[in-house]
Amino acid sequence: MTARPNIARVLCDRSGPDRAFDYRIPDELSAEITIGSIVRIDLHGRKIGGWVKEFDPSDALPADELLPLRRVSGSGPDELVIGLAEWSAQRWAGRRSQFFRAASPPRVVRSIGTATYSTLSPEPRSPATTRLLARNGGVLRLPPTSDVLPSLWSCVERGPVLVVVPGVDDATILKSRVARAGVTTALLPHEWARAAAGVDVVIGTRTAVFARLPELGSIMVIDEHDERLQSEASPTWHAREVAAERGRRSGIPLILVSATPTPEALHERVIEAPSREREITGWPEIVIADLSNDSSAPGGRLSSTVIEELRNPSRRVLCVVNRKGTSKLLACRSCRELATCERCESVMSQPDDDLLSCAKCGSERPMTCLNCHGMSFSNLRPGTARLVKELAAAAGRPARVVDADTEPDWSSGPAVEVLVGTEAVLHRVTHADTVVVLDIDSEVLAPRFRAGEQTLSLLTRAARLVGRKADGGRLIVQTRQIDHPLLVAMSRIAPGDATEIERAQREQLKLPPYGAIAVIEGTGAADFVQSLPDSVRVGGTGDRRQVRATNPEVLGRALALGQRPAKGRLRVAVNPGR
Repeated sequence: MTARPNIARVLCDRSGPDRAFDYRIPDELSAEITIGSIVRIDLHGRKIGGWVKEFDPSDALPADELLPLRRVSGSGPDELVIGLAEWSAQRWAGRRSQFFRAASPPRVVRSIGTATYSTLSPEPRSPATTRLLARNGGVLRLPPTSDVLPSLWSCVERGPVLVVVPGVDDATILKSRVARAGVTTALLPHEWARAAAGVDVVIGTRTAVFARLPELGSIMVIDEHDERLQSEASPTWHAREVAAERGRRSGIPLILVSATPTPEALHERVIEAPSREREITGWPEIVIADLSNDSSAPGGRLSSTVIEELRNPSRRVLCVVNRKGTSKLLACRSCRELATCERCESVMSQPDDDLLSCAKCGSERPMTCLNCHGMSFSNLRPGTARLVKELAAAAGRPARVVDADTEPDWSSGPAVEVLVGTEAVLHRVTHADTVVVLDIDSEVLAPRFRAGEQTLSLLTRAARLVGRKADGGRLIVQTRQIDHPLLVAMSRIAPGDATEIERAQREQLKLPPYGAIAVIEGTGAADFVQSLPDSVRVGGTGDRRQVRATNPEVLGRALALGQRPAKGRLRVAVNPGR
């Protein structure tokens, strides 16, 4: 019989120092308290919540010298998830309480209940996924219009499955499809208790990787390339990396599903790819429209290919304007060549009148065009209102912007509207015949190390929206970089070549996953980086610094040793998305 614990070490759910404190366990609470229990405590005269993370620590004071726990509120994460949360806090330089909170139910759970596993093994299954499971996991490259359900059924055959998807709508739709097959499911976070009791398939967005589960046979991350799997706010943790660590600790396979796998996904993993015929069939027609020598519209912002598509009244055309997280495009006034970096081919900005600078690799050069040696540049990004007018004039039919306050429905008149929006519109509109990416250069040449990865993600989402080429789906990509290797590969429907281009560049520049980066911002950035050990390299100036290390473990240990200033704002973003 296990001895009754006398002391609980509790991590506080509050701002301030990320610390745990010891409390005496009253006799009346000893029967219901477990590791991970959510409790109420007294701290400096305040009543706050927290999580039990350890019993009877060896360095604790005697129990009779400690304050008692006030009460046990309900169930929380188990020991495995607690260890995963603490690992994540160091990996992304965050507070442990932030990850403990992500692992906890949205409402108080008094009791968990009993498991409801079925004995079903639905079909059809995916032979490629079955092979990956036999090899302890890997990457499944699946065309964007292909059904992921056969892959999931292969995982179900092995035992309970945790499925992580990018969006809430994705989770809801998948749960409905799985439930119709008779398989027991739980949708997180609202069915936290049902998942903790035990079902065949647990489905949720990125926080689902911290789900408390009694049994687990495999983990599946769908669309691992999607940016929504990474937190934009600090700590910038990524569900894919947490899932990989959970799989490693539990000794179970991880299946990463993507049409365009990221370098992080491909790093030291086996990949299963479809046949060439199946891959081509699973994508729409991809047309690369050259803007460099096309002046069919004012300012050269619309190619003749796009104008022709806009003028077809039977086509529902969705135009995507790259705005979020992108930089201005500078082009030579003489030859219209874009101002790009000689070293890494990213777009360059103009920090002052006489200098071009690359934010990605730090290169600088005088205000000179590499093509014609001209010294005058213009900004190519028009205002949204002006762009909509140009699109409507070119199409000969209405064009309107879809934003947060606009319903993204198509008009039902004889001339179907042209819809215009940022990349977010691809997640709001449910169908289109053609997607036009008006300005892919500001994405593929952006001064971010993930620019290529994010370009492929955008094209994948657009491809899924319009459907297969055989069904009339078309994706038009406008560019002044007609020979860009990434775009050339995708025009041939060769995502394997495209992802290899991105992986090779990362390896050459020692960028993740071949290195680790942290961006430190705020008034306390300078003082913080000065306190870091010599195991990392520091760059940047003022309130924005960059810290680089050979791998995430070295970076995490170094950031944990840094002295955060008592005053002043500080944001630490490890391997940031944008």
